[in-house]
Amino acid sequence: MPVHKSTVLLLRCRDFSETSQIVDLLARDVGHLRCLAKGSKRGQNPFSGPLDRWTLGEAVFSVTDPNHLGTLMELYETERFDGLREKLPAFYGASLATELVTALVPDFDPQPDVFDLVVRTFSLLAEADADAGRAVTFAFAWRLLGLLGYGPHMGRCVGCNQPLDNTQAVDYSAGLGGPVCKPCRPEGKGKIHRLGAKSAQAMAFLAQADWDEVRRVRLAEATAGQMRDVLAATVAELAGKELSAARYV
Repeated sequence: MPVHKSTVLLLRCRDFSETSQIVDLLARDVGHLRCLAKGSKRGQNPFSGPLDRWTLGEAVFSVTDPNHLGTLMELYETERFDGLREKLPAFYGASLATELVTALVPDFDPQPDVFDLVVRTFSLLAEADADAGRAVTFAFAWRLLGLLGYGPHMGRCVGCNQPLDNTQAVDYSAGLGGPVCKPCRPEGKGKIHRLGAKSAQAMAFLAQADWDEVRRVRLAEATAGQMRDVLAATVAELAGKELSAARYV
């Protein structure tokens, strides 16, 4: 029975029985997986009490078959990101980030950079005000897509690689994974999204700017709405799933 020790972030927790839970977690050294936490709801257990999502800690767990649940054996909690539970905008941002990770990150694929990005984002969201939280959430989304190999280059057509005028509105194809010029507009590759110049510029900025600069960004509702539509279409294209929390960000 392979036993692993790793820093983990609990993404989702649900009851399995009166005394146990199933946890969806991201382990820095192992990747995304699901484990049974036996006895986690009992008064005395090898965890930090009943497990709660968005908790960071040091864990011991075993995995015998990637197609079945692993077993969470120990968890020492180190951070709870309380602001995610106390502020509604932060809650929605963390909910969307969780949906993106569980939809797009492959199981049992160690990606330390993805893990570090999620932890950093949760920390920022827990401290951010409502307006800054929206920018942080979208910055996370574009950076996650980039780390997974799906991030678009907003300055060039994804079809012909020709430069695009970033002062003008652009057409964005989720089916092709980026902005397209008129000759490269695809047929039968899903809806084409029209992005205003400010939205395209914001996507490019949020994907690479320093986090201190990201926290100073205040997104107009129209800009956020266009990015929200592109993100939802991209996840539907890549994973065939809808984002339930996106509408609230």
